[in-house]
Amino acid sequence: MAAGTNEDMPKPPSILVALLACAALTTSPAVAAEPVTATADFQEALFSPVDGVLDFEETADGIKVKGTFQKGFSSGRPDDYLLQVLDNATVIVDFSEEFRDVADIKSPAVAEFEFTTKTKQKIADIRNEHVVVRQLVDVAAGIKVQAEIGRAKVQKG
Repeated sequence: MAAGTNEDMPKPPSILVALLACAALTTSPAVAAEPVTATADFQEALFSPVDGVLDFEETADGIKVKGTFQKGFSSGRPDDYLLQVLDNATVIVDFSEEFRDVADIKSPAVAEFEFTTKTKQKIADIRNEHVVVRQLVDVAAGIKVQAEIGRAKVQKG
């Protein structure tokens, strides 16, 4: 071997150690972050008959909603209801279509349900806002109005 070469010297293990450490960190379940969640607890009250709970979880696909209602649904038709998150009077997220697709209404209750809505909104965007349940009510032939039947504040889960 020529003088001044280090062909016999082993390569420093630092690259291998760094790769192993990186792999361990990215695959370790202990490092996985807790999902971002929130809850809306509906309490039956005068002029607000809905009683139930909605749980929200942020996912890669959107916001997953799980819920059940024990009271407040006088119509057995899912198309008669809207489920929306409001910032004052502005709709932030409209869950109505997904809710209608999965709602199993046995008046006055709604069986446990779950859906994921595709939205760019995050849990942080809906936290401290209000979720409202509205019922479309016939007031005259072919004329329907929205009557709010439930309201709950979205709080940290």
